[in-house]
Amino acid sequence: MGRVVRWVCVVMMLVTSTLASSLAAPAWACGCGAYIPNRAGASVSTERALIAWDGTTEDIVMAFSVSGSSERAAWVMPVPSAAEVSLGNPEAFDELVRLTAPRVEYRDDWRPSFDWLTTAGSAETMAGAPPGAGVNVLGRQRIGPFDVTRLAANDPAVLANWLSDNGFPSPDGLEQNLAPYVADRWELVAIKLAPAEATGTLTGQLQPLTLTFTSDRVIYPMRLSRSAKLPQTVDLYVLADHRMDPSAVPVARDKPALEFAGRLDATTAAPPLQPYLAKGEFLTRWSNSLAQPDLIDGDYVFSQADTDTPYQDVVYVTRDRGAITGLILVVALGLGAVTLAIVVASRRRRSTSHLPSA
Repeated sequence: MGRVVRWVCVVMMLVTSTLASSLAAPAWACGCGAYIPNRAGASVSTERALIAWDGTTEDIVMAFSVSGSSERAAWVMPVPSAAEVSLGNPEAFDELVRLTAPRVEYRDDWRPSFDWLTTAGSAETMAGAPPGAGVNVLGRQRIGPFDVTRLAANDPAVLANWLSDNGFPSPDGLEQNLAPYVADRWELVAIKLAPAEATGTLTGQLQPLTLTFTSDRVIYPMRLSRSAKLPQTVDLYVLADHRMDPSAVPVARDKPALEFAGRLDATTAAPPLQPYLAKGEFLTRWSNSLAQPDLIDGDYVFSQADTDTPYQDVVYVTRDRGAITGLILVVALGLGAVTLAIVVASRRRRSTSHLPSA
C-alpha cells in the first residue's frame, strides 16, 4: 500500500577503466596507481581507501574489487618514505560503510490517494627483482597474493623503463607523472598480484593491502591517475585525532564532498577498526568525482580543520500516507451520506404523518 522512496548510500568508490585488448595495451585504472590484469575484460570495479594518521605515521589501506578474472595483475603506488607492506582486514571497510551511512529521516505525505480502491496494494519495501640501471631495488617480499617490490630512482625515465621491462604498467605519460615523485625522492611500491593457488584467478574482492610510512602530513597520491581514460571517483576515509579537511586537491575546480565527520569510540568500535583507531578516533569521509583525469596536477593533502564540527548526510524518505487520508475521506463521505439519508427519510416520515386522513 503506497509508495516508499528507497535511497541507497553508495560506499567510497573508485570507478576504473576496462582493458580493451591485452596487457600490451593497458588502461590506466586506479586513483592511487595502476591495476593492470593480464587478461582483457578484467578491471577494478571498486577501490576503497582508509587513511589513518597519528601525526608522524600514515597507513593507507587499499581494497580492490575486481570484475572479470585474470591469472596475474600489477599495481604501482608512490609513497613519500620507506613503506612497510602488510595485509589488511576487509571487514574494516564494512564497518566504515555502516558508521558513515546517512541518517534517515522520514517525511509523511498526507495528500489523499485512492489507488487502494483499484489495486491490491502491492507495497514496495526498503530494503628480489633484478635492478635496472639507475633503479635501486630496496626490497622484495611475498604477502598473500601480493609480490611487493620497493623501488627508488633519480630519473623518472629510467624508473618508467624499469617498470615496463619488468611487466608493470607503462601507459602514455608515465614518465611525466612519475617525475614529481622522483624529484621529491619518493619511493615506489610496485606490486604484482597472483592467486594463492597456481590454478586460481584474481576476481571479486581481493585481500586489502596496507602501506605504512612516515609522513608529516596526510597525503593520498593521485598524479598517476592523470593518464586515466575514464572519469575517476575517489572515496576516502581519514582517521586522525581531529577532523581532516582537504588543503590540496588533484583538480582545483573539482572540490571533494564531505560525507561524514564524527568522533568514534575506540572502546565500542568493532574489532576490525581497532588497529587503525590507535592512530586517531576522529573519522572524516570525503568523496570526489574527477570528470577529466588529464587535469590532475597534484595529490590529496588533508589538514586539521579549525573545529571538529561533526557532519552526517541526511536521506529524506517520504512515506505515502495518502491511503490513510483517502480512507478517512471515504469513511467520512460514507457517514455523511448515511446521515443525509437518515435525515431525508425522517423528514419524509414526518411529512407523511401530517397528511390529512381520507
